Amino acid sequence: MKWMNCWMFGICAMLAVCAGTVNAETAKAPVPLWDLAKDAFAATTGRVERVDGRVMMDGESAFAIPNSAIPDPSCFTITMEIRFGALEDRSVLQLLDQRVSDTGFAVEALKWDRGNKPLTTTVNGITYGANRFLASSNQVWQFVFAVRDGVVAVYQNNAAGPQYLLRVTPNLAPIWVGRTQGQKDKKAISGYEILSMKVYGPDYKYYLPGESADTLKNGYVGGQGWLVRLPGKIDKPLPRILYYGDSISNGYGEHFSALMKDKAYCYHWCGFVGRVESFPPAAFEAAAGVAPFDIIIFNNGLHSLSWTPDKVTDTQIETVLHNMIQAFRKGAPKAKLVWVATTPHTAKGRPVTDVGELNPIVIRINTLAEKVMKEEGVDSVDLYALLKDRLTLALGDQYHWSNEAYQLIAEALQKKCDALLPRPTSASAIGVVK
Repeated sequence: MKWMNCWMFGICAMLAVCAGTVNAETAKAPVPLWDLAKDAFAATTGRVERVDGRVMMDGESAFAIPNSAIPDPSCFTITMEIRFGALEDRSVLQLLDQRVSDTGFAVEALKWDRGNKPLTTTVNGITYGANRFLASSNQVWQFVFAVRDGVVAVYQNNAAGPQYLLRVTPNLAPIWVGRTQGQKDKKAISGYEILSMKVYGPDYKYYLPGESADTLKNGYVGGQGWLVRLPGKIDKPLPRILYYGDSISNGYGEHFSALMKDKAYCYHWCGFVGRVESFPPAAFEAAAGVAPFDIIIFNNGLHSLSWTPDKVTDTQIETVLHNMIQAFRKGAPKAKLVWVATTPHTAKGRPVTDVGELNPIVIRINTLAEKVMKEEGVDSVDLYALLKDRLTLALGDQYHWSNEAYQLIAEALQKKCDALLPRPTSASAIGVVK
């Protein structure tokens, strides 16, 4: 899953509160702000013709609705009905495309072979976890994209998908439906008919029967270029920990959260800085401000293996690390920072008995990071030293590790956090996510 691909635009303002609530089954919807049956397209490609309010589409056709149809990015609803013809394996339909601008949102419906049919949603340049694509050949598929007070939800055929609390930035370009730029390398779904498409404003909130703002739960909060996974129910006066990193942090996260149970609430941001010349301070500051963090654990991980001496200088690497520290401190001025050294790059295949050919890059970056952490007064945990003599615990794909290794990492982080966390007091405030 890709998480970060745009840092160009700043975090949007705090979300406005929508007005009104409309149940999908029991109440009459208000007049849409844009309706496929009668309103003008912002643009078209290929052959796009409306007959009786419907549009026949092929693999080369697309139309765009104006971004002015969504005046409030925190509150809007898009409803669609599509009749598919034959859905071929490994074909794709870009439902709501924002590829020309990484602000706003996009929804992509994919049908892969062997029954793997993900439906993905991209908001503010981040692609969220896919849920099953419920369409099939020769049926009418109902789709709803609902944003209510910043909570983004996707519905298919009256079934709810994941819910995310997001700060959706305004769309800076028209929203395309159908074949658009960036799709030429994929086989487009062809021979489908869009029966209806409507865009509603802040006076319409879509819920299924039995749903409400109180019953919906979400585990993430995000903005432009960042996404933080929240802990479960927050009902005790415990400290807060944010851990930031790549897939290694995904690996140890569950173990770490279990070890910190009843000690601290653990938040997770899976991300990394890929380009040293385009560090995104606003994203780091915003993510660090999600909660009153006591500790922030961070590492840029094995995604930095492209930082070879011929491409990235020592000074550039040190600058990125200084920038990360400064941004975290600005967003969470009371948090204690903990750098974790990058784990070894290992040889491919199992059993693993040696490091990989790129391991010198890991050593170089860890050495530079150690220097920066001393200059900045940042604590550290040496995961490289922890695992360099335990290579048999590597998975053999050169990057990842077994659960046993992740447990060792989690225990090392627990030991560090136990030493840094304040002792709990009855006067501690629980607080809420901003």
